[in-house]
Amino acid sequence: MLRTILLMTIGLVFASMFVTVGFAHEPGYEITIPQITVPPIIDGILNDAVWRAIDPVEWGNINTGGEVDRDQFSRSWAAYDDKFIYVAFENLEPDTASLTTDQKIRDIDVWKDDAGELFIEPNNVGAEPYFQIVINAENLTYDDENGGAKRVWDPHLESATQVHNDRWILEMKIPFEDLGADKTPNGEIWGWNFNRHIMTNASIWTGWATTGPSFHTPQRFGDLIFGNIITSVRSSDRLAGTWGNIKSIW
Repeated sequence: MLRTILLMTIGLVFASMFVTVGFAHEPGYEITIPQITVPPIIDGILNDAVWRAIDPVEWGNINTGGEVDRDQFSRSWAAYDDKFIYVAFENLEPDTASLTTDQKIRDIDVWKDDAGELFIEPNNVGAEPYFQIVINAENLTYDDENGGAKRVWDPHLESATQVHNDRWILEMKIPFEDLGADKTPNGEIWGWNFNRHIMTNASIWTGWATTGPSFHTPQRFGDLIFGNIITSVRSSDRLAGTWGNIKSIW
């Protein structure tokens, strides 16, 4: 009897370990990003060869369930080189004249505006540490680590935004060294999420991976895989295969 109980206990422990390892993040959300040799210019204009060469992720999941209308969906791109991650957002918005950009002080309540958000979890275990970057439509930034109120994380971030009639654009680049990476993470898998706050008609929080009520849920981030190098990029190139297996459960 004692042996049976012991075996059952061991089995439960192993089962628990399997669940923890196998489902560190939200199932069904995975992207592979290319390593590039020619970086994009961070100017809020999506005319760079790399953005034209790779297919974006399209997303509009409301964090509490459902989707926004297609005219408020977002598209996002990401790539990397030896020193930086590059990210672009294209946020569709039929009423850009009503964008909210009330915040004027860096690192203070920027998420209350119309803003794009990026969550990065380098250890890929669905837990701290993770980093958050929020940038509103006027390019005001907020950044922190682990959702903390101390605001002690201060990356050497470069970003730019552009507002158009039916969308607004955000580009950024983040140094690997500010994310605790001491080498280029070729082949590594990181936790990752694209998010957005929409304020034009109502306060709506959207994202790529579905985190539930709070964006600060690292166990429900998606997986970002650092893929192969692109030796050359032409405007006619399409790299959907390099971008990787994009899954969705919308």
